[in-house]
Amino acid sequence: MPWDLWLAIALGGALGAAMRHLAAIGAWGTLPGVFLANTTGAAALGLLVAVGDSLASFWFALLATGVCGALTTYSTLAVQVWELRRESRSAALGYLLVTTGAGGLAALVPLLVWGH
Repeated sequence: MPWDLWLAIALGGALGAAMRHLAAIGAWGTLPGVFLANTTGAAALGLLVAVGDSLASFWFALLATGVCGALTTYSTLAVQVWELRRESRSAALGYLLVTTGAGGLAALVPLLVWGH
């Protein structure tokens, strides 16, 4: 892989991670903030995949792999579900289902609207 794609992914990853962190410490709180980051990132990734043929590989690597990859981390979701499970198994399961369902729908809509 060319060095410029590595650089694009690293820069995008730094930006996406910072965005997720800011969402988690924002006014909404950790769970809603990360939920928003995951759902927004899934929607953005769906849009980028739908229009990916028209993007240069540098921009796709930066935005899709870098920003969206770091913005929507499964590891954060896994830790949150694990922590919720200690308080309430039903809350943990509900959060997991709502988050994955919302992310799936958010990614699917742009693909249906703008995809091939």
